Amino acid sequence: MESTVSQSTFFLTMLLGVGLFFFIKAATKDRTEVAEFLTEQSPDVLHQKLLNYFQNRAYTLASATPDSDDWITLTGLVRPSVFLAIFLAFLAAVALMCFALVLTTLFSGYGALFFILVLLAPVAAIAYWKQAKREEQIAFRIDDTEQGCTLTVRGHRDELIQLRSQAPFKSEP
Repeated sequence: MESTVSQSTFFLTMLLGVGLFFFIKAATKDRTEVAEFLTEQSPDVLHQKLLNYFQNRAYTLASATPDSDDWITLTGLVRPSVFLAIFLAFLAAVALMCFALVLTTLFSGYGALFFILVLLAPVAAIAYWKQAKREEQIAFRIDDTEQGCTLTVRGHRDELIQLRSQAPFKSEP
């Protein structure tokens, strides 16, 4: 490492590599949230509509009888995204190419040997693919109140966004 520019470039490249590692790791992170909704529908009608809605979205009933907290639980298999796997492999390839360029500049005696690192890019897609395929649960509870029914749903953030857009619920403040 001859100059300050080379050292700072190497340091910044290492920081970018750490950022990429955590970005790839976050692609499989659990994003479970809880949302509450108000509706004027009766509890029985709402219960059946929710079961039909989630079963149409490939969830199966996990607990037919409500547990002590009256939560109805459904499970479904989350499939990994082909686009995201390709995107993560592309990002890893670009990052490894940059790292190889920096190493080639710093250690010019080894020549293009560092570009072999780019062959490690598919490891990011494989790691994502193995971790993203998992069983996911969604649970809901219906409470009868004076204003109507309060629906509490616990599940993946994307499922809650989809439910909010599909159903005529009012969000609780």
